Amino acid sequence: MLVSNPHDPDPRVQKEAVSLVEAGHHVRVYAYDRMHQVEPRVETLDGVEVHRLRGPQRPYGDALAALRGLHEFRGLLRPELTRFAPQVLHCHDQDTCALGLEWKLKGRARFVFDAHDFYWTFLTMGDRNAAWRHAAARLLKATHRGYAHAADLLLTVTEALGSHAGTAELYRGWGLDPQVLWNAPPRVPAPPPLPARFSVGYYGYVREPAMFEWLLAAIERLPPDERPALRIAGGGAEQPRVHALLGEAAARLGIEARITGSFRMQELPALMAECSVQYCMYPRGQGNVERALPVKLLDAVAHGRRVIGNADMLMADFIEQRGWGWAVREGDVPALARALAEAARLTRGGGPAPALASPPTWQEQGDKLVRAYAKLLG
Repeated sequence: MLVSNPHDPDPRVQKEAVSLVEAGHHVRVYAYDRMHQVEPRVETLDGVEVHRLRGPQRPYGDALAALRGLHEFRGLLRPELTRFAPQVLHCHDQDTCALGLEWKLKGRARFVFDAHDFYWTFLTMGDRNAAWRHAAARLLKATHRGYAHAADLLLTVTEALGSHAGTAELYRGWGLDPQVLWNAPPRVPAPPPLPARFSVGYYGYVREPAMFEWLLAAIERLPPDERPALRIAGGGAEQPRVHALLGEAAARLGIEARITGSFRMQELPALMAECSVQYCMYPRGQGNVERALPVKLLDAVAHGRRVIGNADMLMADFIEQRGWGWAVREGDVPALARALAEAARLTRGGGPAPALASPPTWQEQGDKLVRAYAKLLG
């Protein structure tokens, strides 16, 4: 498996790798530690070999540095793959697919494309009027489509439930038949009780300050004695900025805001015990969020936590059809305040976690992956 992050570990990558190990496969994850931040460089996690490769440090936020870094990562990978001689190169996202296609064309391995994101959509998140961004996005989309058609097995993360398309519908429109593996959590046998104090959680990558600005504006509309505590956990390029934003607002609004960095899957039950409801709202222009079902949303529901997510997109179909919480239009601060007040009414004082309609579980999704590999390898 190839992944362009340091695999600290990446939850989807690790879940897939463990499922394949448990089915008898030998799995090695090659990860790109671009900032030399994760130790050890070689380790075994639940039977999965992890090799973190390092070239020159390439800071986040610089597109040219990222491109140079990916080129260097491929250079480090080629001798590793020659020695390891895998039967399959399982490429997580578009930025690792060049080697998958190269090894396939040389007859050295089968090529699996595991498409979590549509990278071309991220390019237009900045200056939407910049012609170069739209030209580069068209090129990325065409390249993505080429990889999807060339792959021996195409995996993706969502499909339509109601009126809104998932990622699978894009590939079906291209004449392809992807295998959908929801980025689902393991089955939770006993969800933790709700905390006595009403608390809003956000556990995941911190990417968009705007979503936290909406949350704080909504909290400010609530009476002081009804305002929630905040529990934020996760890394990301915007984490320092969001940390400062929340710290200032907490002092001004008289609320508690606890913020910590990246976490591992084993820590999630303890984190969920600290929140009453999970906040999952995103700016609509943030990548392919309209076709996504955030991991934090499924994790929260599996742990008996209702969610506040986006209206008018795929996640709203799940939230509304399954009674998982509240779907609010992004930036609609009054509606978000009403959802927070309703969540407080339902959860304040603690007690057992509510019985929510079950989300997909990784046990089911991992079995689908194992069957897909059995078919791929004959």
